[in-house]
Amino acid sequence: MAGNILLKGYTQSLTSVLTTEINSLADGNTTALGTAQDNTSNLDDTADFQLDLASLTISSTTAYCTVFIVPSVDGTNYPDWGSSAFANYDNQYVVGIILLKNVSAATARGMLTGIPIGPYKYKVALRNDTGATLASSGSTLGIRTYARSYT
Repeated sequence: MAGNILLKGYTQSLTSVLTTEINSLADGNTTALGTAQDNTSNLDDTADFQLDLASLTISSTTAYCTVFIVPSVDGTNYPDWGSSAFANYDNQYVVGIILLKNVSAATARGMLTGIPIGPYKYKVALRNDTGATLASSGSTLGIRTYARSYT
């Protein structure tokens, strides 16, 4: 029997998952984990991310930031996380990259959409590979989540 997959729409407004964690993040470094996000009630299955970087200069043609989702399967404990210098075991939590265009003393914005999420609590982290240190304030990584319904 054939069915339909329907998008239910966003279940939350854009919510900042990283703010001060991004401040002055050096190139090649990863943030500490942000505050816990609880998906045990909404049971959304997909997330969209919006990265807004405050004034900076990106001269690299391959500038990007990597987004990580780190789950808590039992609802309390999170796996070990190596913030600052990148730890190889963090790779298992990569959900995607946000490519950024060259800017000169300007803001930069990028999106990462359609990322699967589970019915658990999770935390988000970001790795800076822009070729520059991020601004000392004003940058955010936001998230909106949604679910599909099946008929």
